[in-house]
Amino acid sequence: MREVDLRELRDLARQMPLMAEAHPLSLAFLPDEMRLFADPWQMVAELDVPTPQSPDPMLATRVESALWHRFPVVHCTHEPLTTELNRVLLRRFEFVKTHMLCQSHVADEIACRIDADVIALMLLDGLSYADLRHSIAASEYPYQVQPVLVDGVSITEQGMVRLIGQPPLAHRLFDAGFRTCLGFTYWERATEPLTDRLFAGFGDRVHKVKSFDEVLAALTQTNLRNAFVQIVRTGLDGVAHRQRDKPNVAAGVADIINDFERLTAMFERKGLNTWVHLVSDHGILWTHEHTLQPYEFSGAEHPRYYEYAKFGTHVLTVTFEGKEFAVLEYPYLCRELRANEWGVHGGLSFEESVVPLISIRR
Repeated sequence: MREVDLRELRDLARQMPLMAEAHPLSLAFLPDEMRLFADPWQMVAELDVPTPQSPDPMLATRVESALWHRFPVVHCTHEPLTTELNRVLLRRFEFVKTHMLCQSHVADEIACRIDADVIALMLLDGLSYADLRHSIAASEYPYQVQPVLVDGVSITEQGMVRLIGQPPLAHRLFDAGFRTCLGFTYWERATEPLTDRLFAGFGDRVHKVKSFDEVLAALTQTNLRNAFVQIVRTGLDGVAHRQRDKPNVAAGVADIINDFERLTAMFERKGLNTWVHLVSDHGILWTHEHTLQPYEFSGAEHPRYYEYAKFGTHVLTVTFEGKEFAVLEYPYLCRELRANEWGVHGGLSFEESVVPLISIRR
């Protein structure tokens, strides 16, 4: 099978119909007039109709061996999950949504994986798919990282709510037999409405902790069979907003992964079959790694989104719980940045809007 890059794939399709193996998101980079066929036999049926053919390029996104004699077959080497995705993310947002796991469906994924004694979910405040992949080589960890699209405003108040789903994941797992719900957080439930919402259904079994060591110590001493454990942990959000010197992103990522692996090891020592999940509410667009540009500086409170609908170029309007918001595409800002603002989020970009989901079955 011939290997081609994205430009060669586009040029070949303009010359003749073909079948191609490609990352689904790579298709978002192809011209709008490209006709895509998930079923190559449907492409055959249209070509064999005895009427004048459309001049639009045709591409089958699945390779059918029985048709190798009829169409060229290529493998596209293009990797779409890079900052290059920003070129098409706004324009092809609906297409991208249909070809990725969306944040609002993560709870559905987890609720389907119940063949275990205990299920654990670590919810992170701020970690992008990009930072995870850049900071830790794939050869250094024995698990797959699934990219997840933040299908809304990339902020904690919305991302965390989308992640636990509706009805909340804890309620769904309780009905599936996980009758003990244990929660851990750095924030006071009584004074933080979001924290209280994230742990609805946990009763009084939500523990405020100062460190991840406290989480591990408490779990080590607890009978966890048929339990759901939900942990809210700080990610990179804090260093993005309140850092006087350039943050060490790689070190922050390493600390997160170390805690995740310590959690997994603790379950193994207890002899429990476990599903352990890690997922983030949003990523971070680091201001020292990107050249950001003003869209309009009009006194907006947030640098990357508006708390109301707004229409025009470089803007996507989305809805969350009945309220409209407008998010800016990369690389635009709607206010000046503070001196200690090393990272921003809330907008639409590969860096902010694609987060990792790690799931391990042990």
